[in-house]
Parts: sequence; structure tokens; C-alpha cells
Amino acid sequence: MKYLRISLLFLLGAAACISPEPQKEFTGDRQFRTTDPSRLYFNNIRSTAYYRERKGNTRIDLYRNRKLSFVNTRPILHPIIVNNWMKDEAYLFIEKNDYRYGWSDTLTVEWAHNDSIGGYYTLPLGTRPAMYAFAGRIYDGLQRGQSLRVKNREGKYVPILQNLTDKNAFQTVMRDYYRLTEVY
Repeated sequence: MKYLRISLLFLLGAAACISPEPQKEFTGDRQFRTTDPSRLYFNNIRSTAYYRERKGNTRIDLYRNRKLSFVNTRPILHPIIVNNWMKDEAYLFIEKNDYRYGWSDTLTVEWAHNDSIGGYYTLPLGTRPAMYAFAGRIYDGLQRGQSLRVKNREGKYVPILQNLTDKNAFQTVMRDYYRLTEVY
């Protein structure tokens, strides 16, 4: 009995000396940060709505929504979730389809509300923060009911994301990305 009490006291003292592993410090941009719970939710629940592609030897997964159209008769913007799980980050890339009339050099989207032109969203450079901001503005515009037109190679503006399937797929990807990075 005496040895049992001493053993228990020793184990209790040893357990008190063991400290939990400190959390790693995230040093990246807030809008790209992912957490273990958000990645777990995305991988177990939401990733079934996507085609996953892993770039060779990079440990980066690309997720493309299964419902996005791949026709070339109309312009379509494909948001792609890029999960860099080794760095606890996720990025949002914008990919253009092979639109037969071509795209302008600088991606320019004109938005209108109630048939009056309201302004333009532009993506001059394909950097991660620029693509994140551009896709976020388009998502907010769709949420507000704006009609969108994109500038083609000839300088004409043609409707974009007017098809209900394309619009819903774009919004779904954005919501999933915001959940993954815990922005909303």
C-alpha cells in the first residue's frame, strides 16, 4: 500500500512536469490561413463537390468545382481552391476558360445594377492577394444581384456568370474557400 501511494505521487509529479506542445505560430497573411478544424471539415465534407488534383512533388492540392462548365462558347471564370496544407494556407486562383473570342490582357469585369453601369473590377496581375480581392469583389457583386460583363480581346463586353449553374458554382467555391480560411 505504501509503495502504491509513492508510485501514484511520483506519477502525479511527473505528469505535472510534462507541458503540452506549444501551438505553432502562423506568420502568413490572415486571409490565406487555414486551421486543422477547417481543413478537416473541408476534406471530409466539402471536398466531394470538387475534382482534386495534386501537383507532382509539391504537396499542394488543387480543387475545381465539379459543376463548373467547360464550354468555350461563353466566357467563364473558374475559381480554384489551392490547399497548401504543409504551410497551413489556402489560396484562391482564377482560371479563365478557353473562350473562343479570347480575353483581354487585363481581366476587366464591368458590373451593373438595375441596368446602369456601376463600375469595373480589374485583375492586372495574377498575384495571390490580387486574385483573392478580385474573386471576393465578384462574389459580393453576385450576392448583391449585379449583372457582370467581361471584356474580351476585341474590347467588347460580354455577359459572364449569367448561367445559373455557373453562378451557383462560383458562389459555392467562394463560400467553401471562406469557410476553409475562416474569413466568414
